[in-house]
Amino acid sequence: MIRRIKLAAEAREVARSAAIYAIAIALGVYVLATTHVAVLKAVMAGLVLTILVGATLQIRRAIRRLHHSSDRVHQNAVRAEYHYFKVLHRMLAMIENRQPYSMGRSCRISRLARQIARRMKLPNPQCRLVSLAGRVHDIGLLSVPEPILYKRGRLAGSEFRVVQKHAELSCRILQPLSFLAGALPAVRYHHERMNGTGYPHELQGDQIPMEARILAVADSYDAMTHDRPHRSAMTPLAAINELRRCTPMGYDPACVGALEEIMNASALRAAQGEVAEQGQRAEEAVSAEGIVQAH
Repeated sequence: MIRRIKLAAEAREVARSAAIYAIAIALGVYVLATTHVAVLKAVMAGLVLTILVGATLQIRRAIRRLHHSSDRVHQNAVRAEYHYFKVLHRMLAMIENRQPYSMGRSCRISRLARQIARRMKLPNPQCRLVSLAGRVHDIGLLSVPEPILYKRGRLAGSEFRVVQKHAELSCRILQPLSFLAGALPAVRYHHERMNGTGYPHELQGDQIPMEARILAVADSYDAMTHDRPHRSAMTPLAAINELRRCTPMGYDPACVGALEEIMNASALRAAQGEVAEQGQRAEEAVSAEGIVQAH
């Protein structure tokens, strides 16, 4: 606030100096135009020129000082925003660390969302925004009471409606951060689904921003591959298969495909097939041995 007051004062000083010099030059030009003595005209012309050059130099110096002050104010504002962001992330980390299954969740989702965005060959600024959104997208969960947040079993309708509000609340908390403006749609809509069955606004298809679709896949994959109060964690391949099963109704096929490439799902499926085949052969061998012994 003090910086802004100083900046406004410097701007007024520039305007005041410009006004004074403009009046002086106007008076000089008036006298020059109304006098008839050649020597006096020459003197007045030199005086007007001197005032004009001096005014130009002084105003330029004042404008440079003003720009410098403006840059300092902007840099301080940016530093303050990043400090606020770090505080929010630490608050979210404190909430996550209360339960073993949620520990480090926001950082994992942030990394995975950025990997998906890069695999989809999105521009670097967009990848960065997706990563930032992943770090704080659930900050609105601070408003959800712990008995609901950590409940074992299905949520009642009223409880689920409380949880649904966290996406909009996250946006309101993050809105003061200008460098996060491009990430807010991802935060607001990461629970929307491609067929329009998500929340908060039941968007569908291309109505859902790409960043939100990426964050939805990263968030769901992380949730499925870690223990929850009401269920045990899935294997990575089982989680990918579940995401694929819910595509394209729930998730964007391109985002799920990028995740499959990152996790090398084809190799995981091949390995699972080999294990199943070996198990089947072992069962057949045991059955054959039993038949031989029976005879």
